[in-house]
Amino acid sequence: MKKLLIVLTIALMGLGAQAQKKNTPDAKAEKISKEMQTVLAFDDATYQSVYTLQLERYSKEKELKAASGNDKEALKPGKKEIMQAMNLSLKELLGKEEIQKWQTHVKAKKKNKKA
Repeated sequence: MKKLLIVLTIALMGLGAQAQKKNTPDAKAEKISKEMQTVLAFDDATYQSVYTLQLERYSKEKELKAASGNDKEALKPGKKEIMQAMNLSLKELLGKEEIQKWQTHVKAKKKNKKA
């Protein structure tokens, strides 16, 4: 019985560590960059550039959250500014056509999630 309890405790601690890892700017940037690479079929060099932009975005958002004390209303203008800068950089990197393709994918994904 004690062994079972110990095993369960260790397993739960491992899950907690996994959950924390998924929330880091690195993990978020990697996840969205891989999804973009799958949808848009770009090469590894472009992936690295997209990853760098996404990492910068999520790092800035994390700093903004820390500075604002997680006040959602205070976060909105800063997040909007960060997103506009990133979208402009992505548009320069990928081109208008690829951005439209990505936006179509995101809209379809949101629609499927609601359904």
